Amino acid sequence: MTRKLGIALSSGGARGTAHIGVLKALEDEGVPIGTIAGTSVGAWVGGCYAAGVSLEELARYWKELRWYGVGKHLVPGPVWRGWTSGKSLWHAIHTFVGDARIEELGIPFVAVATDLTTGEAVWIDRGPLADAICASGAVPGLVAPRRWAGKWLIDGGVVDPLPVAAARSLGAEIVLAVDVLVHPTEKRFSTPNVFQVLFQMSTIFQKRIAELETVLDGPDLILRPDFGNRPPRYADIGEAVEIGYREMKRCLPMLLRLLEE
Repeated sequence: MTRKLGIALSSGGARGTAHIGVLKALEDEGVPIGTIAGTSVGAWVGGCYAAGVSLEELARYWKELRWYGVGKHLVPGPVWRGWTSGKSLWHAIHTFVGDARIEELGIPFVAVATDLTTGEAVWIDRGPLADAICASGAVPGLVAPRRWAGKWLIDGGVVDPLPVAAARSLGAEIVLAVDVLVHPTEKRFSTPNVFQVLFQMSTIFQKRIAELETVLDGPDLILRPDFGNRPPRYADIGEAVEIGYREMKRCLPMLLRLLEE
């Protein structure tokens, strides 16, 4: 009997659009997905898919986003907790999933966020899906923290960028982890400015946590799509979806063996 497959989708900003291609390859091959856990953009893609949103619709949204769409989501809000209130992002996500609740989704799902007070990972497995996705992707300093069950939540990538344990908590017997995090060595500096330093600091921090999670939680199979010299950006995701699709197809025989063992 085929074992239950869980998917762990990492954070990673625009690179997370490769998650769409991974899910599409599994869908095309008829591989049933038993559970999904997602952090930040992984929660956006995974949560929408669990809610029945078509992958073609998701891919079209990201490919058409461009600079205007990005700017619309970053209009400064009237709060001092972040650059923007996150309302525009919530409306964009709500357009896809409506008033869906996590506990009623077709595929069991967990969105991973970070408790700003305790620094602990928060696995959101019930409640309004759009709110959970927004909490999981509330980038510190950029998007205001989200209030949830008496807690202030920020981006799950701060403490749990590759949510393998969360996927397994839903009963997955085999966990496929998709890691689209930026590797620190991708960046080259002549004289780094303050923004580059802060971004690189975050990149190093998240990658190290993901490496530790891989050792401690042990995904059965891990995918790391290679974006080459043109990694996706919010204003232009390039071939990210197609790259994710090809990487999943390449690793499919290995996954099928794991599921049948």
